[in-house]
Amino acid sequence: MGLSPLMSELLSCTCVTISRSWLTASNLRQRVVATAISYFRRVYVKKSFADLDPRLAAPAALYVAAKAEECTVQALKLVHRMKSHACMCGHGAMGYEVKDVLQMEMRLLQALSFNLIVFHPYRPLTTSMLNDSLKTDLSLCHPPFLIAIACMHLVAVMRHVDLNPWLEGLRIDMHQVRAVSSSLLDLYENFSSLSEDQISAAVGKLPMRLP
Repeated sequence: MGLSPLMSELLSCTCVTISRSWLTASNLRQRVVATAISYFRRVYVKKSFADLDPRLAAPAALYVAAKAEECTVQALKLVHRMKSHACMCGHGAMGYEVKDVLQMEMRLLQALSFNLIVFHPYRPLTTSMLNDSLKTDLSLCHPPFLIAIACMHLVAVMRHVDLNPWLEGLRIDMHQVRAVSSSLLDLYENFSSLSEDQISAAVGKLPMRLP
């Protein structure tokens, strides 16, 4: 498909951003969207964008997550939301219908090996930075408690608050904490100010691919 690693990450971030925009529009809990994004990230560890169209995988992941979190949403509403974001999803997404979302649901379940259990860091801490971490693959590489601690560490550094005595008492590997913090800083540096032209250019490389 001719996608560079940076372009692939841009597409992932775009799909995450769109999924989060559906949160308010569909009256879903934040946890549902977080679970959906975790599913989305897990799937593309095994699959490529050439195998599964992310414009269709994103709403399908949200559909599966809503069921898993016992907060169901109609597939028809997700299709309408997807088409309303044509400027970001690309006009190729306009051709997808409810049956495509339902077929993609099964393909996602198979790619996930039907393992729908997800642990989130929201219980110990809820911040916008935690939500931003969903735009990365941190949830695939680190446990939730470490991501939560890294967010607290990063906020403390920004606000010149010394958390070192408290962190030392936790007896955790600070190299891992700093690695998570570094990934978040890279996210803010590279993807915090994406233009619609950049997003459209990336999405335009995706062919319409039925499930």
